[in-house]
Amino acid sequence: MKRTLTILIFTFSLSTAFGQHLYLEKFEGCQLSRFCLDCGETKAQPPNSFADEILKNLDSKSLKKISGSILIQVIVDTLGTPCLLSAKNESNIKTEKLNLKSAIDKTSKWNPAISKENIEKASVSLKLIFENNRLSIERVVFDFNKNTNMKSVGTPDVKGSKSSKLTYSWTVLNQQNSDLPWDMSRAAVTDNDNILWFGTDNGIVKYENETMEVFTCKNTPLKSEKYNKDRTTSIRYAASDRKNNKWFIAGWDVYKYDGATWTVYDSLNSPINWARKIFVDNSNNVWFSSWDGISKFDGEKWSVIDTTNSEIPSNKALGVFVDSKEQIWIGTFDGNIKIDKTNTTKFENSDTPLKSGFITKMQEDNQGNLWFSLYSSDKSKAGMFLLSNDNKWTSLRPKDSELFSKNDINDFLLDEEKQILWVALNSVGLVKYDIKNDAWEVYTPENSSVPSIHVMQLTKDKDGIIWAATFAGIIKLNEK
Repeated sequence: MKRTLTILIFTFSLSTAFGQHLYLEKFEGCQLSRFCLDCGETKAQPPNSFADEILKNLDSKSLKKISGSILIQVIVDTLGTPCLLSAKNESNIKTEKLNLKSAIDKTSKWNPAISKENIEKASVSLKLIFENNRLSIERVVFDFNKNTNMKSVGTPDVKGSKSSKLTYSWTVLNQQNSDLPWDMSRAAVTDNDNILWFGTDNGIVKYENETMEVFTCKNTPLKSEKYNKDRTTSIRYAASDRKNNKWFIAGWDVYKYDGATWTVYDSLNSPINWARKIFVDNSNNVWFSSWDGISKFDGEKWSVIDTTNSEIPSNKALGVFVDSKEQIWIGTFDGNIKIDKTNTTKFENSDTPLKSGFITKMQEDNQGNLWFSLYSSDKSKAGMFLLSNDNKWTSLRPKDSELFSKNDINDFLLDEEKQILWVALNSVGLVKYDIKNDAWEVYTPENSSVPSIHVMQLTKDKDGIIWAATFAGIIKLNEK
């Protein structure tokens, strides 16, 4: 088979993505830390021998019969090492039979992407076209000036429950049936007036009495996308404090809305620098986890907990929580600590799940029990855990199930009134745990009206209804 080395270019409209599979056929083995979508003033470039190497590495028998095209997503790390992450095969030969994963991964090093003189880990898309015993390669270029609405449904990594066994159904709000400005959504919160707020990839929505009011870069200080001044920066997380201020994380900054005035907190007037999550304690202090440690705002002054003034094991903080005893729990990528006034407890040598699972979120129930979601690269150490008020740990996972065995938890919500734990499990959907009856249900796009495998933030309104932001709209739990 001959090949054409020229890499052609065409545009493909898509919103900016970080750490996402672009195509439904996924492959293991790539390091899925944060990467950017074909970024860089200098783009990642394959070696001149790339096409020849692919042909050499593909299954030789299949090459004699193949025709059609395959879209591939390749991760190129800072050393230039390629790794096939996902694909969309529209050829007449199955991907596995072609030996495509090995063929891509064994090719020579690329020139990596460079932004502002810094080498970046980047995702690159190519279209492999097999026709008349020839291989041609086209590069998929992402044109951020032509962004349109974006949604992601996806195929769940874990099979859901039988539809007949599900106890709830869901209503979906999206661009087709509401004033939602964008289907891809990441944030959901209920304020003190029982008003719902949703953060999308193109604005914030206030939802009251089934009416939506939209806040964007056009009518607020919210910043626009770098490559599209008409589109608002993605809202990644939301919270409401006890004074009914709404807080939103977008881009590198944090925004506060008191119902009349917007305040922007950035690196000029606060320690904020790419915050990850928000937590509001019982004293109305607002806490932010970030890659620069933990920041706290008491309404007037800022303070920081980091490696310079505490025993926190890393500044890359995942989650923060303050319990009813005013103990501060902090999870980082390198371990957890608990600060009780002047005493700090470390857990790396403890006989607890906190030895190797890192806190991403916590919730305390009315009995003083603590509920944890833990992250770990070793998924056997991650998942949902309960620390009872008599200091006993319980791992919460169904027997003989793949749940929590390879997927991270995006969010969880404990509904104490109904004794139900809801877990947003990445690349799966929603998991329901009936605590009283020790019964599990898994809701996915394949067995329910949950529209996406990416369910992000959960909230409960004062009427007891569960809401969630997903990558394909907002969902509302239907009452029985």
